[in-house]
Amino acid sequence: MVVGFDLGRYTVQISYYRSGMDEPATAEQIIGSQVFNIPMVLCKRRGVNQWFYGREALRQHERGEGFLVDGLLQKAIRGERENVDGEEIEGIALLTLFIKRSLSILGGSRVSGSITDIMFTCERLDTEVVDVMGRVSEGLQLSNCNVYFQSYAESIYHYMIHQDRELWRDNVMCTYYDGTDVTDYVFSRNPRTKPVVAFVDTSDPYRMPMPQIVSEDARPAAYDRLDKQFSDHMRDALGEEFFSSIYLLGDGFKEQWYTKSVGLLAHNRRLFVGNDLFSRGACYSLRDKYEPDENAKSHVYLGVDKLRCNIGMNVLRRGRRSYLALLDAGINWYDVKCEYELFVPEDGVLSLEIIPLDGGEHDVRDIELYDLPERDPDTLRMKLVMSMSDVSTVHMHIEDIGFGELFPSSQKEWDFTIEV
Repeated sequence: MVVGFDLGRYTVQISYYRSGMDEPATAEQIIGSQVFNIPMVLCKRRGVNQWFYGREALRQHERGEGFLVDGLLQKAIRGERENVDGEEIEGIALLTLFIKRSLSILGGSRVSGSITDIMFTCERLDTEVVDVMGRVSEGLQLSNCNVYFQSYAESIYHYMIHQDRELWRDNVMCTYYDGTDVTDYVFSRNPRTKPVVAFVDTSDPYRMPMPQIVSEDARPAAYDRLDKQFSDHMRDALGEEFFSSIYLLGDGFKEQWYTKSVGLLAHNRRLFVGNDLFSRGACYSLRDKYEPDENAKSHVYLGVDKLRCNIGMNVLRRGRRSYLALLDAGINWYDVKCEYELFVPEDGVLSLEIIPLDGGEHDVRDIELYDLPERDPDTLRMKLVMSMSDVSTVHMHIEDIGFGELFPSSQKEWDFTIEV
């Protein structure tokens, strides 16, 4: 079973997929409730080591029986500690506990199977978030489980390419509203490339707070103002482009206050309202690692977290010159962890070929290893380790590993950083 875990600002959702299922399903906190959102909160009962999560945590707090902890992701990212019932607890530990408890809903009677892979998806992925989620993953201690991360934008890509092609014949608008901010994601493709390159452009958040309803009599006017504000925003966001479909996502749309905006949004296109697209998209992403369909094979996603070029070098293999692919375009920069063993040329120069996938010019970068060990060139065996610190910065660490017992390692090392 693979799991897509949507790590939102205030709530989480958990979808899952097993071989034989037609599509991912989303787990309910209470079976049959059709309630998929789990509030991202914990509550510790006073005086005892008993913790509750989600809606039960809110109930315990409302009864005055425990200490509520919210803002779990933000506390973990900021490295904060929380005083809970007289004990200082790290934000990382609290977030780890919440995720571990949340995953317990997959043990319900309608969900079975051990988790082989889990994909966390969240609004943004930067070095801080990746570091925090890496530490959380270690704390989860999920045996024999692969853990991955991706942004909401990439989850949209994986979700869309598994829908009917008519829905993404032209661009697709996915508008996420959490009750405070509106963020627009535009899915588009360049069908002239092979493979077809797909993009998901993300707008800056647009401030649109849900009005506070002071009385039922005030509700219609408040909703009319919100509907008008949203309609004006969407008219600007859609512009003159063609969109095959529009998806309205997030808790902000659950009250259906946008009745007048529907005429604009549904004009000559399909309109959908949902709440679990991100977690299901994360499941599709994992499914494509094992069972890619034709759309997954024929498309490549180039998002802001993706390496946008192929990096390799021409080498000799068994006397024949061939191309060695080091890093492939489309990989998330934070997933780049690779090692190679190779013999360096006598002049100590490694020529990297950088081939952009978005139409840029082919580039060659020479990496020169100074002060090589004084050995026969056929014994200059090195280990090359490559990683990335952001989407455009590649780090190369090269060390001499010797050549058997005849030529032990000189312990020499070289480090290079290249911008791509």
